[in-house]
Amino acid sequence: MALWPWAGQTHPHAWIDVRSTVVLAPDGKIAAVKEQWLFDELYTAAVMEGMAEDSATGQATVEDFATEVMGNLRPYDYFTKITVDGAATPLGQATQYAGTMQKGRLQLSFTAPLPSPVDPASHHVRYSIYDPTYFIQMMHLPGQPPSIEGTAQTACRLIVIPPTPTPEDIARAYALDRGAQADDTLGDLFAEKVDVQCG
Repeated sequence: MALWPWAGQTHPHAWIDVRSTVVLAPDGKIAAVKEQWLFDELYTAAVMEGMAEDSATGQATVEDFATEVMGNLRPYDYFTKITVDGAATPLGQATQYAGTMQKGRLQLSFTAPLPSPVDPASHHVRYSIYDPTYFIQMMHLPGQPPSIEGTAQTACRLIVIPPTPTPEDIARAYALDRGAQADDTLGDLFAEKVDVQCG
């Protein structure tokens, strides 16, 4: 797993508090999404301990963590799904990233660019940030909804659509505790969706 390389076959029940910012280019088109992920304390302790055990020096830093995780996340578009008019749009290479420690919790910050800027006034843009296998729950922080950086050509707002899993979906998630094999579709069922509405 891209974010839990030392978990073995167990369900880690990890949580990440997410902040996201839609970055607009000077022409008002969406150019990138900035993200901050704040990991829970247990995940932080387990990851730092695991990295230290695997290192030649017996120590690990938040910079080591950021570098390793960003490399692991690249094939998964950094756990960020962006659709334009319903079609998935792959992200470009994230070049701005950093790891920090916030009151004993790991925080990963990065900017994921779109391959080509998209005009939100002409296209329906939606994004979500989630672990595809749902081993890690990722949600926006209460009271800190997604935001917009830059000036749009028309009035824009971001609408967070909460997940609406069915009882069957919830049963699939609980089955992970009993050793069931996770697949890469479960996380989408529990993911928040953010609609970019302009015009």
